Amino acid sequence: MKVGGWVPDLAPNEMGLFHNKLRGMGKYVRIGVLAAQQALTSAGLKQGTFDPDRVGAFIASGTYGNNAEGLFRAFACSVGDDGELNLERLAQEGIDCVHPWWLLSTISNNLIFFVTHFLNLKGANTNCCNSAVAGAYAMDRAIESLRRGEVDVALVGGADCPVNWQLLSDLSTLGFLAEGPPEEVLPSKPFHPESLGAVMADGAAFLILEREDRANSRGASPWAEIRALELHASLAGDMHPSASGGEMIKILGPLLDLIPRGKTLALNTSAVGHPIWDNAEKVGIEKAMAGRSGWFYATKPWLGHSFSISFILETVVSLLGLKDRRGLAFQSSPPAIAGMFAGPPDDPSREWEINLGQCFGGNTAGVLLHVL
Repeated sequence: MKVGGWVPDLAPNEMGLFHNKLRGMGKYVRIGVLAAQQALTSAGLKQGTFDPDRVGAFIASGTYGNNAEGLFRAFACSVGDDGELNLERLAQEGIDCVHPWWLLSTISNNLIFFVTHFLNLKGANTNCCNSAVAGAYAMDRAIESLRRGEVDVALVGGADCPVNWQLLSDLSTLGFLAEGPPEEVLPSKPFHPESLGAVMADGAAFLILEREDRANSRGASPWAEIRALELHASLAGDMHPSASGGEMIKILGPLLDLIPRGKTLALNTSAVGHPIWDNAEKVGIEKAMAGRSGWFYATKPWLGHSFSISFILETVVSLLGLKDRRGLAFQSSPPAIAGMFAGPPDDPSREWEINLGQCFGGNTAGVLLHVL
């Protein structure tokens, strides 16, 4: 049995949206549009208060195409006399059983279309399909767009619904998932000797990024500032990160160099819950943090692994932690990372946070946040 965090579907009319436009779209589109809508509202950017041409959307969507169910009826109508699928019958009769929107409903750029359409965002935009670090690449492109003056405001985020039988089957074949009854796999136990693998979860998350001068001019109250974003891809073609922690060192090194010595630091670790991945991350953190101390914690035991939006979702957790000077506790016996403490506790002196992410192929990312 595979378990995960499943988000129930949302009817478009529950979101106050014209239902016909979303009726045939996947669940990730619906929860993504809702989250994007909430992000703009929370930032005080209601329709009519901003120039649509100066607001861009930078979207992460990495697991789509998982809609084989849309072909099942066609297959059932195309069985030959021998009980096998008859391709000639499929082409002549079964094809009429395939919904005309079948292919369109699963393409990865659906979310960016509906977000920009419903929210009237006409600025620069980018759709990133890089799986579990897609959000980091979307954030990087948003920052670049802001620096170049292409947009004044960047909506960054995405949605993913990996709790479906096709993706779970693929990840299970790779040996990536925790498998077993809920009492054995929940919560996930990153860095722990008994960790069994990743636990997937549906979700959506968006952030509003803007330049400091723009935020000040409209009287906004930002939670924190992004000091740096680091991306690295070894392109080794291997499922697992390097056991030496090399990818994590390449990310953490430049970010740690920007933090003054003696300042309180917290790490929101990638912590996918897979022993090989967690051990590589642990080794990399210990090597990069040599001579430094700080706090570390993990988001995935609480929220699950939301795959293509995990980096954005966990960055939101980091921002909330900085804003409120609070953090998450481990749900199992805390692991040991040299020079660091499991936590972080409530700490009024907490100023800096690094959120980390890992993906297949040696893709690694980190963002350095500083409280305002």
